[in-house]
Amino acid sequence: MPHHFDVIVLGGGTMGSAAAWALAKRGASTLVLEQFRHVHDRGAHGGRTRIIRHAYAEGADYVPLVQRADQLWRELEAESGRRILHRTGGLELSAPNFTHARRARASAEAHGLPYEWLSPAEASRRWPAFTVPEDWDVLFSPDAGFLLTEPAITALGKVARRRGVLIHEEEPAREWGADERGVWVRTDHDTYHADRLIVTAGAWAGRVLADLGLPVTTVRKVLFWLAVDDPGNFAPDRFPVFITESDDGEIYGFPIHDSSGLKIANHAGGTPTDPDAVDRTVRPGEEADVVALARQLLPTVSNRVSESTVCLYAMTPDTDFILDRHPRWPRVIVGAGFSGHGFKFATAIGEHLANLALDADAAPLSPLALARFNPATAVSTGA
Repeated sequence: MPHHFDVIVLGGGTMGSAAAWALAKRGASTLVLEQFRHVHDRGAHGGRTRIIRHAYAEGADYVPLVQRADQLWRELEAESGRRILHRTGGLELSAPNFTHARRARASAEAHGLPYEWLSPAEASRRWPAFTVPEDWDVLFSPDAGFLLTEPAITALGKVARRRGVLIHEEEPAREWGADERGVWVRTDHDTYHADRLIVTAGAWAGRVLADLGLPVTTVRKVLFWLAVDDPGNFAPDRFPVFITESDDGEIYGFPIHDSSGLKIANHAGGTPTDPDAVDRTVRPGEEADVVALARQLLPTVSNRVSESTVCLYAMTPDTDFILDRHPRWPRVIVGAGFSGHGFKFATAIGEHLANLALDADAAPLSPLALARFNPATAVSTGA
């Protein structure tokens, strides 16, 4: 096996797998080092599904990135032969004095995206599972839907391997280093060398990049599946993905797909945790916020939890991502802090990380650069 590569990717989860595919398409010899199995439930991508949406309330700057990601998800489906993206449409719903739906509309208008601004009565008529209070704001986006996480990561690994990428599972990195000539990574099995290193270590990024003091906090999040009385009304062809903002939190949900109930969770809140010592036991009462929202909006959803799981968010202070070169070692590329809303962008993020690694003139996206936390960390070119 070769011990020198064009690029080593440290962390083979969602973003690392996407970067590996992008690197492989450009012909770069690539080694991925993953501490667990390639697809696992220890990090951020557990729970089967993630929402993809274009009318982005978190900021209009994200819209071109998600549009590119959408294109690449479809390209991945074609190359892998696996279905990953299910287009259901999506509802963005805001209670009085909350602005999520209006911010989503602003992003849609800024980029000319299709959307409908609906009355609560019209939304409830079109999707009978919903009973939307008459004073809520409602936006419908036809481009929204959900992604299947495990098929997505499996497909990324499959097509990357087919193009020559090596993925070493259950081989955690113990140490890495860089100088003006290249990089190296030591594991319990060997020491590998490369021209470039991409660090996509998820909840472990702060530890792997301890020298940077990244402002990233790992947060424990719980996902629930609630039993419903009328499953037919929650099928993907009759029920859209949805996101709400209200006193109950930022609660989102999915159609019933390959599961025993309605998947629902609260994007807000969470308990800071050590990624190596996560409490993965879900206790009675943790579902109170999602049940309260369901009682208000989805009257045929019960309070019976049919399933639950724990995943991790790697949160930045502003909830925006970090995509940049290491300020001291520009041969090292950092992808971190995806703050619980990164999965939909993964294919485009992987492409951007590959560009930063392979193109000396490629610049990080300014809203996602390290310099926003400390201007002294700005790096403009690769070495």
